[in-house]
Amino acid sequence: MSRPFHAGIPAQLRRAGLFKGFLFLGAVLLAAGLFLITHRIVNEIRESSRSHLTLTVRYYRSLLLSDNPELAYEAVKGIEFPIVLTDQEGFPKFWNNLEVAPDDTSANARKKVLKIVKEMDRLGNKPVPLEVVPGVIDYFHYGDPDIVYLLRWYTIISVIVVAIYILLGYVGFRTIRKAEERSVWIGMARETAHQLGTPISSLMGWLEFLGDKGGDATVKMNQDLKRLEQIAVRFSKIGAKEKLKVRSLNNTIKDSVSYMRSRVGSSVEIELSEQVDVQIPLQPELIGWVLENLIRNAAQAMAGDGKISINCGEEKNTVFVDVKDTGPGISTRDFETIFRPGYTTKKRGWGLGLSLGRRILQETHNGRLFVKESRIGGGTTFRLVLKK
Repeated sequence: MSRPFHAGIPAQLRRAGLFKGFLFLGAVLLAAGLFLITHRIVNEIRESSRSHLTLTVRYYRSLLLSDNPELAYEAVKGIEFPIVLTDQEGFPKFWNNLEVAPDDTSANARKKVLKIVKEMDRLGNKPVPLEVVPGVIDYFHYGDPDIVYLLRWYTIISVIVVAIYILLGYVGFRTIRKAEERSVWIGMARETAHQLGTPISSLMGWLEFLGDKGGDATVKMNQDLKRLEQIAVRFSKIGAKEKLKVRSLNNTIKDSVSYMRSRVGSSVEIELSEQVDVQIPLQPELIGWVLENLIRNAAQAMAGDGKISINCGEEKNTVFVDVKDTGPGISTRDFETIFRPGYTTKKRGWGLGLSLGRRILQETHNGRLFVKESRIGGGTTFRLVLKK
């Protein structure tokens, strides 16, 4: 299968993609909504704090000018959010609701208060001026009430919780979908094997009845019948939890190449590299099926004219089989897309060969099937990886 892919994704895949898209969009909108609402509430609280402080400052000034100026500081002590009174040079004169005690007038304490004042101003809380006497202005700096910090943490925690729920929903949806897909694959394969059983048995009976009367036709029919039996066995083994037996990978490759040589056309050359016999755990019926699909796809991609090279090798604890063709190549962005069920560029066909091949490698052999390399106009190499 080495051609550019532009075919549409099946409807069910599009629906799944839309579902995940709406899930993500919903999470973004919910998080954005929480942020905007919290931001608005915070601004309203800040405005309320400033209004409260402005009124208190007016009262504070009136008390300073009264006969009981000592009551002025008592008035501002009723404010429940952080405040700092500085002179016009920025020197702290009074503070309350800070981590620095109000009666601590040491140089170190004032240094800490100055740092807090800068942070208050940085947050956008504009100082409230206080004209103590004509020409002399002090400033009340103020911080955010505790509820503002609680709201900020509430927003962060809410966004995290929403993200976790969306992630769990996505993972759950993906797991369920994969389980459903697997059930469909296995159910379809076993039902196919079951349906093939009746006509195969019937054909065997008729061939036995004919005996040698059919001549060469009977021989050909027996060959095709054996092929049908092999196909039925392949379908029956999909999803089966059988223990893999150690078999010759080379013999499996040779059998597949031998079968496909007469079926890809005389203009397609299949070259099988010399290789050392490798004995690994496998199901030859299923691996042979995957190889035949790759060879058939390569021949179709080359439009029946070109060369297919098959090479087998070893890397650490794995064995690989490369199937390379001289076709038009596959775009990099389609390296994974081509393994989706139903994705095909052929006018005829279901687009299941590569998807089924990957499932056989992953689920039955704990291996991999992927596009090793491809260039537009320069052919494609598919790689099968099996564990020793």
